[in-house]
Amino acid sequence: MPAKRRIDATQAMAEAEAALTRAGIKFVRHSPFHLKVQVFNFWPSTGKVSRDDSSRKGANLGLAVFIRMLREAGLAKGQPLAAVDDSATFIVQLPSQEPGFETW
Repeated sequence: MPAKRRIDATQAMAEAEAALTRAGIKFVRHSPFHLKVQVFNFWPSTGKVSRDDSSRKGANLGLAVFIRMLREAGLAKGQPLAAVDDSATFIVQLPSQEPGFETW
């Protein structure tokens, strides 16, 4: 069964890049949809994770499991590579509401 894409691949990539940076993990962005950390490959829009040295098809494990795998492999420094101050990366934006419509 093919992997399902998240609605916004750009947002998924931004979240993944910010999370990897905060975890102190050096990565290479091979395309708008693909990140690579040494032998590990990750597609943020689907959550698919694979290894170059594996003959098995990649599994949809998600960002949190990908970062855990990198930590277990000793690829996370534990210190952020750079400050990540883009609040739009972390804050889920609610859709605009009609004027006068309040929820309390």
